[in-house]
Amino acid sequence: MSTKTNGLIGLTMLTAAVLVGLYGIFQYSVNAAGIYLVGSIAVFLIFVYAFCAKCPVRDNCTHVLQGMLTHCMPGRTTGPYSPGDLLGLLLFFGFVALFPQYWLIRNLMLMAVFWILFLGNLVITHFGCCRGCGNIYCMLRYE
Repeated sequence: MSTKTNGLIGLTMLTAAVLVGLYGIFQYSVNAAGIYLVGSIAVFLIFVYAFCAKCPVRDNCTHVLQGMLTHCMPGRTTGPYSPGDLLGLLLFFGFVALFPQYWLIRNLMLMAVFWILFLGNLVITHFGCCRGCGNIYCMLRYE
């Protein structure tokens, strides 16, 4: 299986996790579900700008969508990631994972599905995309 296939599977799992979180929130609060949807899109774009736009191999991105999105954003010089760049990464994963937990805890099946998808994305990304990635500045890259 190619690294791009793994990237697409990971992105699909992450999207499915967000949709499960959205569904879990929507049952209790339409407003909170709207905040989660808009917030997830916003922090995804922040993540792409902060992390992916500095990647030296963004033109051949194993995650596919993120690499394509960097071409729609202001250019950034490749180089080591600053604490601010890493904050963008933490903001994205923190918001997507933690915001829906208040509502998902009320339905343990939804919570389990959410975490299986969310953690599955991280595992597929790490073992399927990060191995041999050309981004010498990424702390997750390995040979």
